[in-house]
Amino acid sequence: MSLIKTFLLRNQTEVLKTQNPLYKFHPSSPPFIIRTLNCSPQKPTKKPLSLLFEEAVGLTEKAAGTESQSESEGEDNELMRGLRELEREVRNLKENPKPKGKKKEKERVERKKPEKVKSLVELFGGEKKEEKAEKMVKVRGERGKETVLKNFSQLAEIFVRHLYSKGYFNKANFLEDNKLDFGYFDNSYSRNFLKFAAYKFGKDHQEIAKWLSGNHLKKVVLFGCPSLDKNNVYAAKRLRKFFKIQENIVCSQCMLKDSCEYANKNVWGIGTQSLLLVDVMKVIALYALDEVPPKLTVPDEVQDSANRLLKEVIKLSQTT
Repeated sequence: MSLIKTFLLRNQTEVLKTQNPLYKFHPSSPPFIIRTLNCSPQKPTKKPLSLLFEEAVGLTEKAAGTESQSESEGEDNELMRGLRELEREVRNLKENPKPKGKKKEKERVERKKPEKVKSLVELFGGEKKEEKAEKMVKVRGERGKETVLKNFSQLAEIFVRHLYSKGYFNKANFLEDNKLDFGYFDNSYSRNFLKFAAYKFGKDHQEIAKWLSGNHLKKVVLFGCPSLDKNNVYAAKRLRKFFKIQENIVCSQCMLKDSCEYANKNVWGIGTQSLLLVDVMKVIALYALDEVPPKLTVPDEVQDSANRLLKEVIKLSQTT
């Protein structure tokens, strides 16, 4: 019986040895089977980077017992050192918060207030108000000098008598008993009345405009404008537009360009498509009455052309 048990044990041990090397048999001990486990300590699982960052900046609380473990494992880790430094900065900010109001007040004091732009002209480097005001004063000064009255020339007296004969002084309240006396033309009111009478005469006799000398008229308007007044300036501009004369050519050589508000400005409209006698009168009447600005020196050929045109107007109006 003992022989049989011994045989069975030996056979069982041999089978186990061939099938599993982990089972060993120790002959010095009672026959039993010892199982050796290849067990090694389990390495701690690494936390994801997002969780480490949240713990470092204080968004989440650290789990108990994990802080010392992570510090020992990541001592040489550059990322962990950076996270710890960030954690310390966050703690310092929480412990010592900076006042919000003082910094903003300091920035307001140091920051220079920008200058307010009142118009697009000032924004894009146009004329400032001071410069424009100085220019206006200069223009008014030039216009004030126009009031210097001179004696009528022989041609001017002929033209005044012609207007008087046509009834353009019937409503002149400065004439005593409505009698023509050149002594009453020694003030600005009577001179202005005379100029407007000439303009009214031009409107009433438009039909004679086509008979005027184009060469003399071109010579007059090429010289420039006889006055700084808007009515006279635009009349000369319309005549230049009719003859297709460029404004920049005339304005560049004009003696009044520094004081003129309308330099290099063009005009449009129906008045530029035909020759208007009223525009002709607004130009040549000032030359004939010698009421141009003192700064304007009129050449003899321009004055001669203006006189010739006035003679043509008087002659044509008598025949018509």
